[in-house]
Parts: sequence; C-alpha cells; structure tokens
Amino acid sequence: MNGDTPTLLRIDSSIRDGASVSRAVANTFEMAWMAAHPGGAINRREIGLTPLPYLTELEHAAMFIPVEHRGPEHHESQARAAALADELFAADVILLTAPLYNLGIPACLKTYLDHVFTDIRLFPGFGITQPLAGRTVVVVSARGGAYGPGMPLEGWDHEGPYLRRQLVDVLGCDLEEIIIDLTMATVNPKLAHLTSVADASLSDGHTRAAELGGGVAGALAS
Repeated sequence: MNGDTPTLLRIDSSIRDGASVSRAVANTFEMAWMAAHPGGAINRREIGLTPLPYLTELEHAAMFIPVEHRGPEHHESQARAAALADELFAADVILLTAPLYNLGIPACLKTYLDHVFTDIRLFPGFGITQPLAGRTVVVVSARGGAYGPGMPLEGWDHEGPYLRRQLVDVLGCDLEEIIIDLTMATVNPKLAHLTSVADASLSDGHTRAAELGGGVAGALAS
C-alpha cells in the first residue's frame, strides 16, 4: 500500500449520470471496497460529466521545454498533468468506468489519457518503465451489444485491446475487467429477445464487482 491508508482512485468516464450502468456497477465495487477498508481513502476524478479540454500541441510540447523557458500556459498544462499523475501514483486500486461508445473508449477517456501521458514520469519511452506496476486497475465496461467469442460482432470491440495496451503494457497495472453486455436490450427492438440475457449479465456484473471489491481490498490488507 502507498502509506498506512489504502487509497482507491475512482475515475468515471460515462457521459451519463444516474442512468449509467457502468457507474451503478462501480458503486457496487466501491461499497465492497469501503466495507473491507472502512478507514480507506477514496479520491475521485470525474471526466465524463466534466471532461478535460482536448489536448493541443502546447500541452504535448510543454514537457520537453526546459522549465526556465516555459510560458504561463506551459506551466498550467504541466501542473494539470502532474495532478493527474499524482492521483495515479497515490492510488493502491484504480476503479475506472469505461462504457463502450461506438466500438471504442469514450472521447473524454482518450483525452484524459492524453493529458496523463504529458507528465514525463508516465510518457511512454521517456519516464519510468511500467510506472504503475503493482497497482490494480478495475475497468467496468457496459456495452449496448455483445462482442465476446461466438457473437456476430466478435472482434468489433476496440476498447478492451486499447485499454489493455495502455494500462497493462505501458503503465504496468494489474488489470481486472467487469463487462456488462446488451444494455440496449430494453430500448432496441432488435435485441428485445435478449432481455433475459442482458439482465443476467447485469446481475453477474454486480456480483463480480462485489466479490472483486472485497477481494482486491483483502489482497492489499494481507
């Protein structure tokens, strides 16, 4: 653990609030984690409802400019990147809601990662190799359809591979995934016959979130 108090960093990238499936399942994980660590700390980063500004050339270039030559805008962008990176370094467990939007990650999540990687400590190839090694990241992904093995759209999910590359291969995190399929079954007539399958997937997601929340917390405490 980072210090005496275990810390959970929750990052929400869903653009929906109360109706968000990924947020609801993440709530289940959070409650289990809090029950296991009643004295633990929870930091929150909301990027879905209050997204960061899109990355520009200024932010990308700022980390390569010597401090004494940076202008106010460069200092501001580097301070923002450092704040995001510090949150990650301070966390023992990272809980990320990442619904599948148009076969990929939410735009706000891509922007968040773009800013994160403008901190030189995390920039691939320049900073520490796998700088977040030893931390567990739990990704909760809700999908309108189903993209697993044997499904008609198998292989169309471009979110999972991308996040595994960034979170595991680049940052070095231990990844756990909670996937809830067919969230559009109740509103898309073409999926209406799969409502019971969708209900089961949601129930399984909450169950896994509860078990994983307590399990991750227990592993940290041991």
